Amino acid sequence: MVAKSKAFLLCLTVLVLSATVVLGYRGLGVENPQDPEQRLQQCRQQCQQQQRGQEQRMQCQRRCQDRYQEEMRERGRPGQGGEDDPARQRFDDCRQRCGHQHRHDEQQRRQCESRCEAQYEEERRGRREIAVGIQTHEDPERRYRQCRQECTQRAQDKRQLQQCEHRCEEEYKEQRRREGNPRQKEEETTTGERNPYFFDRDSFYDQVRTEHGHVRVLQNFLEKSELLLGIANYRIAIVELNPRAFLMPHHLDADAVYYVARGCGAITLVCEEKKETHELRRGDILEAPAGAIIYMINKDSNEKLVLIKLIHPVSTPGRFEVFYGAGGQNPKSFFPSFSDEILEAAFNTRRDRLSRIFGQQRKGGIVEASEEQVRALSRHASEGGQWPFGESKGPFNLLEKRPIHSSRRGQMHEADGDDYRPLKQLDLRVSHANLTEVYMSFADPVPRSYHDQSFSPWSGMTVGSVLQGSMVAPFYDSRSTKIAVIVEGRGYVETICPHLSERGRRREEGGERHEEREGGGQRYQKVRSQVSRGTVAIIPPGHPSVTVASRGRNLEAVCFEIHAERNARNFLAGKNNVLKQLDREAKELSFDMPAREVEEVLNAQGEQIIVAGPEERERRERPLLPMLEIAEAFM
Repeated sequence: MVAKSKAFLLCLTVLVLSATVVLGYRGLGVENPQDPEQRLQQCRQQCQQQQRGQEQRMQCQRRCQDRYQEEMRERGRPGQGGEDDPARQRFDDCRQRCGHQHRHDEQQRRQCESRCEAQYEEERRGRREIAVGIQTHEDPERRYRQCRQECTQRAQDKRQLQQCEHRCEEEYKEQRRREGNPRQKEEETTTGERNPYFFDRDSFYDQVRTEHGHVRVLQNFLEKSELLLGIANYRIAIVELNPRAFLMPHHLDADAVYYVARGCGAITLVCEEKKETHELRRGDILEAPAGAIIYMINKDSNEKLVLIKLIHPVSTPGRFEVFYGAGGQNPKSFFPSFSDEILEAAFNTRRDRLSRIFGQQRKGGIVEASEEQVRALSRHASEGGQWPFGESKGPFNLLEKRPIHSSRRGQMHEADGDDYRPLKQLDLRVSHANLTEVYMSFADPVPRSYHDQSFSPWSGMTVGSVLQGSMVAPFYDSRSTKIAVIVEGRGYVETICPHLSERGRRREEGGERHEEREGGGQRYQKVRSQVSRGTVAIIPPGHPSVTVASRGRNLEAVCFEIHAERNARNFLAGKNNVLKQLDREAKELSFDMPAREVEEVLNAQGEQIIVAGPEERERRERPLLPMLEIAEAFM
């Protein structure tokens, strides 16, 4: 009887405590989902929606965190491991599926269970951080590097090392996601949705980083949004080498196309019994085929060498691996992962000597070279014979090609497979756009036409001038997706997207598909991306887009255009406006206005491709205002 009474009191205590937690959450305006983590996330979302001031939101979120920790203490677990833990249940379900799907293959079953365990450990790690109130105060980049170093020290074999490093990468991405982006408003659409077509600098993670430089890789496009499925098998990386820095020899299971954005150097490619070394200058485009051993040196003693790299994996879609043969502990050479007897037989060398060779290097993937080593590595630049992958003519310099458009507002260069054969094989076009500053004198408020050959874009600043931002006129590409990496400057990209509007409409209508109502028509969503150096913008095919440079700044971008073959670029404003070609009757029927009025609007813009931006046009609307302001100062 006493035992039953104690059991009854214990159950009653649990019910009371649970009710207290539920009432505490409801006091914050939160419903009662079963999982504590779900309640915590819902509570935080309510804080963001209901509290206006930043301080009020922080106080509200602290109350959410306090309630969560209280519930975890009452449940007797720090956010992990109990029988009622959803993460544990998912882990058990995952193992059961592995046993069922691979019951006839023991090796496949073990690999499947290892993936289940890795996913479970990652989820537990994330929950422990939430439970103790950690909101990523530690630098995510530093934690990522530490994690990879721990993997190198603890892993027993190559498989464990790869799994551990993969967990580090996933943890880093999750930490970034939980941390949130302080510039999130730069990535939002006009309805507050996250912008799927913009990546800020925090969207990159360090693949290699030492005091002499780094290689940073952009997150997988598909992880950002399913709308980027068409380019899911491409990746972007930025290589930055300090003066006299040397990037260690490595190869990728991916094709790579480099663009030299800044500086000068030398790159060497090795395959089979052939070796090529090429000079690198600003504007150079160079392909490195999958499997080729690559190393490079920054020849300059003062300026950094910066390359932008498009990566096309050939093994696993959307994922690639870096393989270091020459190396040691850091970067980790893959040779020691072979069995000792295999290495001894392959190199015909004793085990102790092999251990010294493959265990010596600990300086990282980028090291500093002496001036003598720099000269030696650059000595045979541009020499080389028949390349195993086909004829090689060295890099192609994009900026030495005649621009497809040039005016006082800027220049555009493009290179395709007719200029550089590897681009044709990859169905790729590389372009470079530079929107320059335009200077307007008070004495000459109306800009001279860019057809005026006497005007030099390099003539310098006029006394009393006003800097204005130019823009690329609205256009769309018929087939290619443009990946634009901002090299210098600031501005914004405005893209019109129907997909986000369709999502928003389905939410408004309860998530169901409905036929268009009478008069509803197609809906579109404006997506604006505030771009600056090191950010990336995506422009999908068929989506009208415009790029605007900020006032007083050049905007320089390098673009990789995927699926470039048979692509057509249609400008929607300016002298080359494609709508001008519509028949007069088509214009009248489409706009429900006389064709004459439509044509007046279509013909009003006298420039093409790069035109005056909004700020310059606004100033031209009132050209005498600066003069009046000056006159008033002397009255």
